[in-house]
Formats: sequence, C-alpha cells, structure tokens
Amino acid sequence: MTLFKEIYTDINQKIINGTYKRGSVLPSEGELQKKYAVSRTTIRKSIELLVREKKVIRKKGVGLFVYPEISKQNILDMTGIIRPSYIEEPENTKIKDAYLRKAGVYYANIFDIKVNELIYYISFLITSSEGKTYVKLILPLDFFPGFDPHMLKVTPIIEAINTGLYRVIDVYQEFQLIEGTDEDNRQLNIASGDPIFKITNTFLDDYDKNIAVEYKMQSALQTKYSINFD
Repeated sequence: MTLFKEIYTDINQKIINGTYKRGSVLPSEGELQKKYAVSRTTIRKSIELLVREKKVIRKKGVGLFVYPEISKQNILDMTGIIRPSYIEEPENTKIKDAYLRKAGVYYANIFDIKVNELIYYISFLITSSEGKTYVKLILPLDFFPGFDPHMLKVTPIIEAINTGLYRVIDVYQEFQLIEGTDEDNRQLNIASGDPIFKITNTFLDDYDKNIAVEYKMQSALQTKYSINFD
C-alpha cells in the first residue's frame, strides 16, 4: 500500500469510528503533515481522495471538514412548511459571535434549566447568490458539552444539534414579518425600517424537550418563500 493510501485509510477509519465526527473540523494539511511526518504532497493526495469520495469537504480559506450526513432536503422534510427559493444555492457561512452567557429567566423557562446555568450564544451570517441570512443559535451548555461552532460552516443545523446529548425528533417553526434591530439591519445590509422575515425553529427531542432554538433573519424585500399547507 502506498504511503498516501495508508494515510487515507487511517483518516477514513477515524471518520468511521467517530474519532472525527460528522461535520467536525479536521486538522489542517499542515497539522496532518506534522502528525504523519510526510510531505505536503502526500497529505494533499490523501485528502483529495477523501474529498472525491465525499468523506471530507474542503472549503477554500476555511479548512477541512468531515462530510455531514444530513442534507438540506432532509431538513426541509423535517421542518415542513417554509421553504426558501434558494435552498440549493451554494453558501458561505461566517461565524460572527460565539460565547457563553447565563440563561436568564426567558431561556431558563424554554429549556427547563436554572437561571444561572450557561448557554451558548452563536451568531453567524450565511451568504448565497440570493442574499444574506443572519442566524442566531441558542444551546444550553449542559446539553452540548464541547460543542464546536465552526462545524456550522459546513454542517446542516439539525446535524450540528445532533452532536449534543439529545436527538432532534421534531421542529416547531414560527414565521413572522418584523422590523429588525439595528444589528439585524447591519448584518443583512438593509436600511433601518425595512421588513425582515424572522423564522424561529425550536428543536425538540422524543420527550418534547426543547434542546435548541434557532432564529433566522432575512430581508423580506429580497427573499422569496414557498409555503406548503399540506
């Protein structure tokens, strides 16, 4: 077996056994080169084979990621009625904020946790040829120990949430037309007072426990949706 195939096999096995989790960030080519003590060319050949087999995603300027299991269409089937017209467009995701804060009364009630317990607050901007989506994700720390926000650059939201202690079984979805905050307007690059579509997705496990909340904001003047009433 050639050297690059040996490295390919080792990385692939780590993906299979969960050492490298679906949607997670892989070490960079430089880090892999040091780990395996080989040339950059050998590492690149191993990675290219994994990319061709759709086991690894390479995002230019972002890094290497394990290929996620869940497609956007799977998510649409689960969340149901609200479907943006650009769903198959290629996207670029940029993490804006990721930090821990105390839950407060509002999120303590939503997640049935104590007020002083910590929650992740993660915001990111998704850009496609059709426009921008500003997303805020709220996750209780105890439900998601060791959560890596960078996986959101390539991983569908439901799969990212499924890396926590609970599995998503259902999603409650609320659709609103609102006037955005100054921060929403700035991130979406729209004028103050312009209408915004706000979608709130609440993710539930098989006991109807709320395990995560996602807010998605998009310009109502630029975004088209189709709604399925079945």
